Amino acid sequence: MKRAVLLDVSAIMYRAFYGNMNFRTKSEPTGAVYGFANTLLSIINEFKPDYIGAAFDVSRSTLKRSEIYKEYKAQRDAAPEDLIKQIPRIEELLDNFGIKRFKIDGLEADDVLGSLGDTLSKESIETFVVTGDKDLAQILDENINIALLGKGDGGGFKILSTPEDVKEQLGVTPKMIPDLFGLIGDSSDGIPGVRKIGVKKAVPMLDKYGNLEGVYENIDKLTELPGIGKSLVRNMMEDKELAFLSRKLATIEVVDLGIKGEELTYSLNEEKLYEMFKKLEFRSLIKKMNLKEKVVEASVTPNVSVNNQNSQMGLFDMLGNSEPVEVNMGNSDSLEELGENIFLYYGEIGVALVDSKKNIYYSLKDEKRREKFKEFLNSSRKFISYGFKPMLNDGYKVKNMEFDSLIAYHLLTSQTREDVENMIYHVNGDELEKYSEVFGKKTLNEIDENIYGEFLIKRALGIKESYEELSSKIKDENLEEVFRIIEMPLIKVLSSMEVAGIKIDPEYFYKFSEELEEKLNGLTKKIYEIAGEEFNINSPKQLSEILFLKLNLDPIKKTKTGFSTGVEVLEELGNRGAEIAQYILEYRKLSKLKSTYVDPLPKMTDTNNRLHTTFNQTGTATGRLSSSNPNLQNIPVRTDEGIRIRQGFVADKGNVLLGIDYSQIELRVLGEISEDASLIDAYNRGEDLHSLTARKIFDLGENDEVGRDQRAAAKIVNFSIIYGKTAFGLSQELKITPSEATDYIERYFNQYPKVKELENSIIEFAKENGYVETYFKRKRIIDGINSKNMNIRKQGERMAVNTVIQGTAAEVIKKVMITLYDYLIGKNDIKMLLQVHDELIFEVAKDKVQEYKDEIVNIMENTVKFKHVKLEVNSAIGENWAETK
Repeated sequence: MKRAVLLDVSAIMYRAFYGNMNFRTKSEPTGAVYGFANTLLSIINEFKPDYIGAAFDVSRSTLKRSEIYKEYKAQRDAAPEDLIKQIPRIEELLDNFGIKRFKIDGLEADDVLGSLGDTLSKESIETFVVTGDKDLAQILDENINIALLGKGDGGGFKILSTPEDVKEQLGVTPKMIPDLFGLIGDSSDGIPGVRKIGVKKAVPMLDKYGNLEGVYENIDKLTELPGIGKSLVRNMMEDKELAFLSRKLATIEVVDLGIKGEELTYSLNEEKLYEMFKKLEFRSLIKKMNLKEKVVEASVTPNVSVNNQNSQMGLFDMLGNSEPVEVNMGNSDSLEELGENIFLYYGEIGVALVDSKKNIYYSLKDEKRREKFKEFLNSSRKFISYGFKPMLNDGYKVKNMEFDSLIAYHLLTSQTREDVENMIYHVNGDELEKYSEVFGKKTLNEIDENIYGEFLIKRALGIKESYEELSSKIKDENLEEVFRIIEMPLIKVLSSMEVAGIKIDPEYFYKFSEELEEKLNGLTKKIYEIAGEEFNINSPKQLSEILFLKLNLDPIKKTKTGFSTGVEVLEELGNRGAEIAQYILEYRKLSKLKSTYVDPLPKMTDTNNRLHTTFNQTGTATGRLSSSNPNLQNIPVRTDEGIRIRQGFVADKGNVLLGIDYSQIELRVLGEISEDASLIDAYNRGEDLHSLTARKIFDLGENDEVGRDQRAAAKIVNFSIIYGKTAFGLSQELKITPSEATDYIERYFNQYPKVKELENSIIEFAKENGYVETYFKRKRIIDGINSKNMNIRKQGERMAVNTVIQGTAAEVIKKVMITLYDYLIGKNDIKMLLQVHDELIFEVAKDKVQEYKDEIVNIMENTVKFKHVKLEVNSAIGENWAETK
């Protein structure tokens, strides 16, 4: 039986675009094309089709459905500009694969796919429609299958082949899908449906009465169904016309396109494909498809046609990492037999090791094997992995950490997802099953080590396959220095800090918890007294009913589900004199403090009461470090609550904590890269920048004293410029009018004119190039910087400015941490424990603290030397973390 694949181009290219947003050459974005090519190869390998067709969407204005209903898809955002730029390349890619493209005015891609599917089915051709849209399942029949992108058990394709498969996915059979959407609508497409009818209410109606006609013929009986009340029936009566209109909008239109299955044969033009991939710098795809060799062979063998009708057959034999791999159980001898470049993937009970010729799984279950592995890691070999830090944390030292693909992929894409499967899919196109999908909830002692070895080897092979692409792009994108000088050395630094941990006083937290519980009980009592009844304070719905129905307070903001009870609303109610709102805000604050920090922290310590946070090197797009388990970055700095939490972090006996943080580092970075004379002079003279700004925006004379509130407001203005806050946002924070906020910002830029010039130059660079660079050349793609949507564009502009300044400050601290790590190696009386934004915390022997403090201050102030502005730090010593600030 012949087999066909039909491609929903929009679904594939959107998924590819968002997975590879930051892939580009010097002249054009390439991520969507790269991801599309990888997905196309996966599709061909998975289904081995004889025929392929590709359906494109057309302009909304040409759609027949838009003539029927003007709101149809009217609310959809325009496609991102960087994606639009890549559509001609995707068309070129399909042409080079010899795949016929369909783009028909008036018809959506779904209609085209349905029409082609109908033709193929009538010819008894087994057809797979590759899409992300479950709605397309309405065209399913005995020959048509739906392959849902990324929904399979291993992240591949979930195949819907029977009405039962569809019912499991959507709750109804294929033929009922238009009726379902007639009732529930589809907000993404602007299909209205019936008000307040969702899947849970619609499915029982269709199960019982078959279709919309049946439902409306029996409308008087609907209240007999669970959850259907009179108000919903009334909605259905009032929206009857909309229901039938919605069904029509959701129904795929099948038309005769005059196409036969045999017209969908495809053939690779390998020469053109090679030239295209070469221009777009898709080295891994050239290698994966052996294109260079094939093109060379064709050029020296005149009788061999590159554009061969059967050339796609070679693709069917391509090995994807999702296929079973041979598991060689390694021993000491096999370690020695491995070559010079080792691709490894580390697991808790073993490690996969792959070189140019072989792959082995080496168990780490006994001490002798672990010791042998340590010797192996200390050899002259070069190691390439995805995330070295877990291995370092377990006590393994790697002499030559050549390349960490986790870091490289993050630098190239700003991706913050850390699962290796995500990287392998987007770089190689290979979809691997997740750990939970292979092993479920089995413990490491319960799993089959052969299966575990295969699982790790697949990932090591994926790392190997992605290495050339990633390493080449790091060089091409001029990221080699950031990668080699900052990020790779930082891995060891962060590992040492995670292993050291910081001590907490559990007894302190237990008592603090009891104190908070008492306060919360008191607040609860007061809230219940005002409300006149007990209710769930944490339930927005119940709280809304108390505030706006029972107490009859004026609502401030409405959401889709009712009246808002968010922080802004409660603050406004409090300002209006509603005492209950103030109590609820205090209750929320203390409750969050207790549940987020005070109660969990003592449960997360080791036997020595030390807490080991995880520092996430790839956790933010700007380059700043984040931390998790627990997140120590989010502990408030200046608030009473934050201080109370920090008091529970203590030094070990005989030691003290030393805290050193940069003084206004982001503003100093701003002064350096803007070269603004007023900023530079202020820092060189040792002036307080916040007071200086206050004088300007509040029009104070030289002899006028700057008030505390004025300085605080000026501080907010200073940092608002860095974070790109709008006049409206500033007005909200300072509780002033937008016009006053606008005046503050204008006065700020009058005081520091070069800052405005810098902002404009960063934004113009981003618009021209699609990305920005920090002082140390880290890049970040700024999606939406050229958007026609003003809100998206403004967000991109803020992101651009913020990345340059905040990213540069983050890299200063990273460079300093590396220098400090090298200085502290071998010293037993001091440890670097924490990095929280601009602050570093050390644990030091009491009798050495002054000596170390002076040296560390010197390193922090002089490791990075700017041309115009000197970096300065503040330091403090204490028995606990609160005393070091």
